Amino acid sequence: MFKTGKRKEMFSKRDGSVGAEIIVQDLVWILASLAPKDPKFANKVRTLGCVRTMHLIFKGHYTDNKLIFPLLVILKQLAKNSVTTAILIRDGVVTTYERVLVSLGFMPTARLRLCLDAIDYFSKNKVCCMQIVKTGLCSVLLRVFDRWDRYEGRIRLKICAHILRTLQHLCNIKAGRRSLCTKKHVQTLHRFCSQCPDEPEFDGLLARVCSVITLCLKHQALPVPASSPALFNLNPILKGTNTTWPCHEDDEDGANSDSKTINSDLEDDGPDPELDLEATDEYSDLDLNDGDKLESTEGEVEKSHRLKSDSIQSAMFFNPNERDIEDLKRYFCFFKEFGSYNKQVRLVKSRSNSRESILKDFLQCQINKNGLSSLNLSLTPECDSIFPIMAGPLQSSTLFQTCNKINESTSTSSCSFLKIHKDLSKFSSFALVYCTIASRVRSVIPFVKVAFPDMIGGQGLAHPEPLNKMERSACRVKLLSCVDRAISPEAYMNEVVYDLDQLNSLAGVSDNSAPKSTESIFLSNTDEEEITKLNNFSTRLSFESRFESGNLRKAIQIGPREYELILMPDVNSTKRHQWFYFEVRNMIQGRPYVFNIVNCEKSDSQFNFGMKPVMYSVKEAVLGRPGWVRAGTDICYYRNSYHYASPRSHNKCYLTVTFNIEFPHTNDVVYLAYHFPFTYSMMMTKLWQRSLQLPPNAYLRAEPLCYSLNNNEVPLLTISADDTPTNPIADREIIFLTARVHPGESNASWVMDGTLSCLLGDTDVAASLRAKYVFKIVPMLNVEGVINGCHRCGLTNEDLNRRWSKPSPVLHPSIYHTKGLIEYLVRVWKKPPLVYCDYHGHSRKKNVFFYGCAGAESWCGSDRNVPDEPVKYLMLPALMHRISPAFALGSCSFRVERERESTARVTVWRHLGVTRSYTMEATFCGFDRGPFKGFHLNTQHLQSVGSDFCEALNGLNDTATSDDIQLTKDLNGNITEISLNGEAVNSAIAVDSEPGSGSDSVLRTDSDEDFD
Repeated sequence: MFKTGKRKEMFSKRDGSVGAEIIVQDLVWILASLAPKDPKFANKVRTLGCVRTMHLIFKGHYTDNKLIFPLLVILKQLAKNSVTTAILIRDGVVTTYERVLVSLGFMPTARLRLCLDAIDYFSKNKVCCMQIVKTGLCSVLLRVFDRWDRYEGRIRLKICAHILRTLQHLCNIKAGRRSLCTKKHVQTLHRFCSQCPDEPEFDGLLARVCSVITLCLKHQALPVPASSPALFNLNPILKGTNTTWPCHEDDEDGANSDSKTINSDLEDDGPDPELDLEATDEYSDLDLNDGDKLESTEGEVEKSHRLKSDSIQSAMFFNPNERDIEDLKRYFCFFKEFGSYNKQVRLVKSRSNSRESILKDFLQCQINKNGLSSLNLSLTPECDSIFPIMAGPLQSSTLFQTCNKINESTSTSSCSFLKIHKDLSKFSSFALVYCTIASRVRSVIPFVKVAFPDMIGGQGLAHPEPLNKMERSACRVKLLSCVDRAISPEAYMNEVVYDLDQLNSLAGVSDNSAPKSTESIFLSNTDEEEITKLNNFSTRLSFESRFESGNLRKAIQIGPREYELILMPDVNSTKRHQWFYFEVRNMIQGRPYVFNIVNCEKSDSQFNFGMKPVMYSVKEAVLGRPGWVRAGTDICYYRNSYHYASPRSHNKCYLTVTFNIEFPHTNDVVYLAYHFPFTYSMMMTKLWQRSLQLPPNAYLRAEPLCYSLNNNEVPLLTISADDTPTNPIADREIIFLTARVHPGESNASWVMDGTLSCLLGDTDVAASLRAKYVFKIVPMLNVEGVINGCHRCGLTNEDLNRRWSKPSPVLHPSIYHTKGLIEYLVRVWKKPPLVYCDYHGHSRKKNVFFYGCAGAESWCGSDRNVPDEPVKYLMLPALMHRISPAFALGSCSFRVERERESTARVTVWRHLGVTRSYTMEATFCGFDRGPFKGFHLNTQHLQSVGSDFCEALNGLNDTATSDDIQLTKDLNGNITEISLNGEAVNSAIAVDSEPGSGSDSVLRTDSDEDFD
């Protein structure tokens, strides 16, 4: 009896244990089916306190064939969340996965793929990377990867991709790089490179392997000094002011227009908690989703940030930062077309018909202060003290002497008061005037010549040029060559053929603290003479970049016809390399030369999506075929082995844009550039030319708005029709246009050139525009950046399009005074601009498009609560889409993002109340829709966009209401159709829905992002 009872009790316990196992098994399978479908699964598990419980079950059942698969699914979902990842790592999950991987073996099963996928997610955490190295999991992963050729189908690609992503994450820590940099591991990776099948699906894997190899090798710095020769001493300018410099260093292209935050685009150097994301941002393949964002361990930090957002909004962005009326009234001298200040006051009072107006208060204040019965505010020599600091060491008296001249010349239809135009003969040729103006320009590094294309106008050829089709095999060869050079640099030639640092030092300019001027030297160009000389058949090319907007720092010959090129950073900076413009000589016709520009910084480029650089041949011009053409073959853009010099960014590598050029002639002089150059001197020469060729009844005034930090004039243009009794100039609406705040965006200047050509043309449309509007135009906001060949900034190493909220009159004079002009119109003249548009270039999208401001799409809740009037901001883009074949309405965006609050577009919209405030973006590349689909953009296209914009302004109907416009969007929020109804217009504008970024590139390093 006793034995029977004991046996029954034992069977009962066993049945209970089996029952529990069955329940656990059922629960695990249920959770595995729910986990991938619930985006908040990890948060729910964490809230219930079951994260460690799941790991405990996983650790106890990883050899159970019935449970291992669902457990791997669950753990993968937990690995996607950074908070649950941190909990699991502290609980020893890395050791568990090492055991799981060994137990699974190397068979290509779904279990192995799930295991590697979870390790990939875990490795985004640096602590996990350290544990992967310590536990030996890194070696296990490489053993699995070494068997890649034994796997088949898509699972082979997925297994390899997961392992390579994990290895990329390991390269973010020193121990990980040291672990991978063993001879055995490097051989494993290099063996894959040499044996990788020549099939498209393997291209991405090859790029990742090359990236891992270059990252884990010994850090290789660029072969140039840490400090650039382009240094400008700001201390004399700041002396005696309350301004300090440097301010916080700008993050670049947050980085050319919207839809992407500055910080994320820029991979900026942030505090330690963000370094994990910063390091992973180097790779496009991480594909982080909402669940992957960094959170605090307790999950409260993000919540507290959200709770504080309203107070931050009011503290940072909604303080209008208004200037005194007394300060603003001093801008009246830039509006002399409206008459004297007294006349402007009377016009405003009659228009507002209010005894409580700001102007009356201001006048009464002045009367009480000075005890005067009347106030004469006409321009007098006392205006010299209006702006104590216009810019730099130049005194402000020059500007206001100019204003006195304007006052004396109000009856003239065309006048230029730009100092740089002084003593120019109207009978001089364009080339001679260009050379004269270029010789008067002040630069940081002295120039030795003017570039031939700029001297004769610099247009592109008008014939269509198709987009480049990437050659996979050529890109593979170049990528592998880059890896071989990183492994065995001694096997390549390393002969320096151009060194700007050395040339600068030999010229006695090692101290760049003083502003430089070439006024004592008359700059010219002798290229036509050079091409007639006998060729000496040199074995190496000759380079030069010491001309306006030129950018090339060093050229190194690494092969018989292969050169590594290093670009100059922006002035007073160590980064922002993208724009290039240089001269090449001593070539031989018909032989391919390879150019590798090795210190690019943008994470991706249109060079991977069809874009070619531009080339100008002097011999072709002499033969009667002048013009820039798209050139180059075997073009690709990829990450290389050169590391950033900054200690905070030492894990980052630069990127290379590589292309082959076959020059059309022997012994030619050829210019290569990122895009069609448009220099400061070209702008000034064209302004002088236009001032001599005005059509009847046109009004043009060119005057210096202010002076740059290096004493170059920043021009302000006023364009309208002559004042008549039937059409008073004071009754016209005002259009305010600006361009070229980013110096590397030369396409913006070509669009502005088209706008000016249209406005000053002898056509019915131009006459109608001049009669309808007064145009205030600042055609080049960042003159110093353009002159000195910068990409993003000027002399202060700051993005001027991030300074509109609170510009400094000392450091940002062009922004300060441009904003002052608009604020004068809003608060003193009491008539805000009808339209404000800032012209930009976009390096990651195709076509031409707008960014606007819609309260309904603002990041701020208070904006969204205000009733929106879509007709106000949608009418102009809709008209542009109808008129301009280059315009893509589907690429337009009207979001107002928090990170864009200090840009021109948002500041003018929010602080100054201009509803139609836009950024117009023009691609550097070409078109993927419309009649020009598949072709590059050229200067004629850009100029046509500028004139089309004028035509759209002519058709703008300010009396339209919200009932006159209907908007249709797709599921992604992109505009697909705009219907305009009303007296002036009645049509539906359909938008091509094709993607704007072109086909994917195997070498792409990040997704196409937006930036102003």
